[in-house]
Amino acid sequence: MALTSVAQDPLSVGAQHAAPLPLAPYRVLDLSPDPSGFGGKLLGDLGADVILVEPPGGHPYRCAAPFYHDEPHPERSLAFWAVNTSKRSITLDITQPDGQDILKALATRADFLIEPFPTGHLDSLGLDYAGLSRLNPGLVMASITPFGQTGPYAHYQGTDLIAQALGGLMFVCGQGERPPVRITLPQASFQAGLQTAVACLIAHHYREATGRGQHIDVSMQEAIAGGMGLNGVHQAWDLNRTIVQRLGIPYQQNPPLGVQPRTSWVRPCKDGYMSVSAIRTEVAPVLRWLKDAGIAPELSEREWSAPEISQLPKAERDIVEAAITRLLLAYTKAELYSEAVKRRIAWHIVSTPQDLLESDQLRARGYFVAVEHPELGESIVYPGTPILYGGVACRVRRRPPLIGEHNEEVLGRELGLSARELAILRAGGVI
Repeated sequence: MALTSVAQDPLSVGAQHAAPLPLAPYRVLDLSPDPSGFGGKLLGDLGADVILVEPPGGHPYRCAAPFYHDEPHPERSLAFWAVNTSKRSITLDITQPDGQDILKALATRADFLIEPFPTGHLDSLGLDYAGLSRLNPGLVMASITPFGQTGPYAHYQGTDLIAQALGGLMFVCGQGERPPVRITLPQASFQAGLQTAVACLIAHHYREATGRGQHIDVSMQEAIAGGMGLNGVHQAWDLNRTIVQRLGIPYQQNPPLGVQPRTSWVRPCKDGYMSVSAIRTEVAPVLRWLKDAGIAPELSEREWSAPEISQLPKAERDIVEAAITRLLLAYTKAELYSEAVKRRIAWHIVSTPQDLLESDQLRARGYFVAVEHPELGESIVYPGTPILYGGVACRVRRRPPLIGEHNEEVLGRELGLSARELAILRAGGVI
């Protein structure tokens, strides 16, 4: 159980919530400040006291671009900020015996521990789950690696790019006539972090019933591969023996076995882009819109061989798509979206970051939150957490911590180390 609550901290923005958040009584030791630490951030947004454990001098991810006001500095990394809100920070060299002893002492008082080290690394330091669980039988420990703790790839290193590739995501990204591409943001790390948070909560439910913790094994590759099922990629093969292709694959009325063309596409409009779906989009309402707009009105008089755009033969589909392209270029994305809603056509704006900030829906939900950075003398707007718990917003509760900002607070006041002991540890490079 957590020794103290962070709700009273002056840097916390969660004190405004009268009702307690669901994880408020619990503590997390998070050794992953990179994107895989997204799971720890989510647990922190849900109320947990998350202690970020960094090496002395700060984690290398603090040097990841982009930087606040384009000023490179380990305390100004926007990439680091994005995944480390709602956390406190201590510095600790866990390769040194004193550092290992301190981590063990912290683990006895923690409910969750999240670590991103290569398979076997913590074992070599005497910090394996078997040993930690003897000190704290209820500890839930999550290990995040590129390929998991077992199997022929268990000891392989891997990057987010590798996990996206081996997880299958890259094969369906990009244009069909070009090679696969990655998604710019670190999808594998974020997905692994998300799955870690979910798994921790499931393990917590088990602990509540049995009193026993668990060791959670999270694979970045499997987190990506599992997410592919949400887009119907797995089902397309399992049910129809077809492989979903990238956008741009030429459409065929009866595609050969093993090829399933994508049926949605992104097209430019007057001031941006629209996502135009051909799935279940009927030809008739689109043709009526084209006629009302004075674009290719003659098309409404033709006989078409199928009721939906995705079912049209390639020649007919090309005609309709060319007319749609002209329609899109004639209007702004706001005008197109408004009209599409009226006509019940599934077209959507491709939102820019500015569009998201100005979204009426997100504003109504209170999704974005301003978090004060006293050391900068201003507040920074952060994306929130898409969860309401009993009407209470689970959101960013404190700004990202400075390097070792909470050493005295956690190691001194909470763990009981004296000022002299902290000074010795600092001089020895342990903290």
